[in-house]
Amino acid sequence: MGSISFEKGRFADHLHEIMGYKSGISASIEHMCDLLSGTGYDDKISNSEKYGLRIRSEDYESLYYELLHKVGVTDKPYGGMFEIFQISKEIEKVGGMEFSTDIHNIYNKNIKLEMKRAAEENKKSLDPTSMIREAAEKHGKKGLDSIMKLIHGYADLMNNSPHSSMRFNQWNDVVNIEDLFSEYRPVVSRGTFLDQRFLDYLSVNTEKLGGIHWRKFEELTAECFSKFGYSVELGPGSNDDGVDVRVWNDDQRGAPKYIIQCKRTKSKIDKVTIKGLYADLVHEGSELGILVTSSEFSVGAKKTITARSYPIEEANGGKIKQWLSELRTPGSGIVRV
Repeated sequence: MGSISFEKGRFADHLHEIMGYKSGISASIEHMCDLLSGTGYDDKISNSEKYGLRIRSEDYESLYYELLHKVGVTDKPYGGMFEIFQISKEIEKVGGMEFSTDIHNIYNKNIKLEMKRAAEENKKSLDPTSMIREAAEKHGKKGLDSIMKLIHGYADLMNNSPHSSMRFNQWNDVVNIEDLFSEYRPVVSRGTFLDQRFLDYLSVNTEKLGGIHWRKFEELTAECFSKFGYSVELGPGSNDDGVDVRVWNDDQRGAPKYIIQCKRTKSKIDKVTIKGLYADLVHEGSELGILVTSSEFSVGAKKTITARSYPIEEANGGKIKQWLSELRTPGSGIVRV
């Protein structure tokens, strides 16, 4: 493969632009370098500001796919054309070389016809029905399964590729990673309390939970419970008497089912905090108190809960990580606390 050259100061601008388009998230040079820390690509970005950059095409794609993963668009670094090669191997294992070749021929023939048809009719999407029908008629279920793998594989390639204008979502705005960490600014264009893109970002960067703005930590908690189907009220953020989030099973008000206190802290949660949450629980008439923390309960806090049979649950970093993993795509059901 060839190389791509960028003038001094242009490479980071290019990444900023393409990541904003593909993911709906923007990141400063500092944040991009932080996301790529330890890969060697962080040095390439940093040095490109002073000296420009000449980078091999395959390294450029690897860097881009790593960054796409680190902002939460993919659950692992995407492999580009390697993903298609893997799918081809899987298809060949199912029916042999001749079968695999025919499935690829069916795909290529029909995709060209569909692209021509879409251009003539000014359509923005392609209809795979013809190739699906042909593969199923010629090869039965194994043909149907194989062509579907190929369709999804090429769709992922085009949506993820830095060389394609296709993308998974049509964003009307771009959110900045910095908004999670700096002075509080509400961002909810793709969510009720916290933008979905921030959930995706945090799902692959859970080590950042302890550093986000304290109000964003409260919004994150509220958004998780909201997306799991509860009716949620987020407190004002100050003068809330220790109750940050109130949760009901439905829209009927009254005593909340859960009351939640959020603690974005490095220190372990002590027993004084637990006693305070229990007092709020009794006052509110709720069934359960949940303390959501980026840290964990101290031994004393756990002993207090056990000794006094307090209906209080801990939701620490591990639990939040589980929630974020489930919420990478729209979820339903009950938050398991």
